[in-house]
Amino acid sequence: MPVPDPLAPTMLTKIRAFARREQDAGLLEALRQAGKSAYQELLDAEQARVQGSPWEASPAVAGQLLASWNAYVLQILGETLLDADYAADPGTVGYVPEVTFGQVSEWFGAVEGWLSRARQARSNPDHDLAAELALPAGLPPWIEVDPCPQEHLTALLAAVPPIREHAEVALHALGAEGLPPERRAIVNRLRQMSAEAAAAVDYALGLRTPKHNPRLHELIENNLKQALELWFQIGQLAAMPRLLTTGYRPPRPAARPDVSRLPGGARFDPWALTDPRSLSRWRADKRARQAVKEMWEFDDNPAQTMAAKAEIDAALAAGDIAPISIKGGGTCYYECPWPALYEVRRPVRIMGRGLRVMQQFTLRTSADDIPAGGRFTRELVTGPFRATDEIDYCDPDGEH
Repeated sequence: MPVPDPLAPTMLTKIRAFARREQDAGLLEALRQAGKSAYQELLDAEQARVQGSPWEASPAVAGQLLASWNAYVLQILGETLLDADYAADPGTVGYVPEVTFGQVSEWFGAVEGWLSRARQARSNPDHDLAAELALPAGLPPWIEVDPCPQEHLTALLAAVPPIREHAEVALHALGAEGLPPERRAIVNRLRQMSAEAAAAVDYALGLRTPKHNPRLHELIENNLKQALELWFQIGQLAAMPRLLTTGYRPPRPAARPDVSRLPGGARFDPWALTDPRSLSRWRADKRARQAVKEMWEFDDNPAQTMAAKAEIDAALAAGDIAPISIKGGGTCYYECPWPALYEVRRPVRIMGRGLRVMQQFTLRTSADDIPAGGRFTRELVTGPFRATDEIDYCDPDGEH
């Protein structure tokens, strides 16, 4: 059966898309077509690399390769997500859900800038991309939605093989025999990053089951995102290895909550989100014990909740954030489950949100909106925080 033309949808397709509130993908298709030159740009840059050692490449050649790599990865991600949506819903080819439109726009929208940088470096032998931009760059923000559409997961799985292959080829080119010790250390560091990415993918693949499980879906998605982030940076570092000598900090490993620590698991702790410094107080409070129990019962995606907590724990271990006490001695948020308060010490991203130095925040989870038809709340709340005598038990029945 021929694939419908996304640029020439039928009237029936338009009616279906309108009923589902999907957005016209005509703009995305135009961006897809314009960005296809990323493939040739990467081939041209790789030819320039083959002509000499990547260690001896001029800043212009290194910048051309780095920028074309970034354009290539973003083009692959955008195309695989569009194609995955069309395959999942052939009745609305040419239209996509709002979240898909937003994510593909983020990726395709960044391709043009990297293509321009690659061509500037190719045409100007004195060009130094690292003097203009903070490198290596990260992927554009992931559009968060709960639940994440299955086609997004399918797209991430489809994007892994070509991105992984090109990253590993670039890494192999750095590892020629006879490297001096300082260069071997750089190559070994990149190999370790590549092994971490591969392990994240293997872990994600091992979690797949025939029956859809939202908790496992979240873990799979997080691991695939982490692998793609790592390979995106590996490709840049292989193109411009001098970046590894200028204080580079690799992306933090994906938050991987232990399945056994989720509700129903053998190691589940209902107080996992509670501030350790005030934990004894809440454990001794009968109403607090009931509130925490009910909070977990209403949580529609505890894997996502624990993934957010794992991100915070990883930032804490890395020294990017620190627990604080506010004036009056308070250390926790006033709502159930009474999480710890934190202050940012180094710029950090948690739950897809960038946090600045000295910013105060905590993780808020609540079932308060459920009786009115709302959803379970899972969000970062920022300060500054002030002392209060109020205690909110977040009772879904409306009692506080």
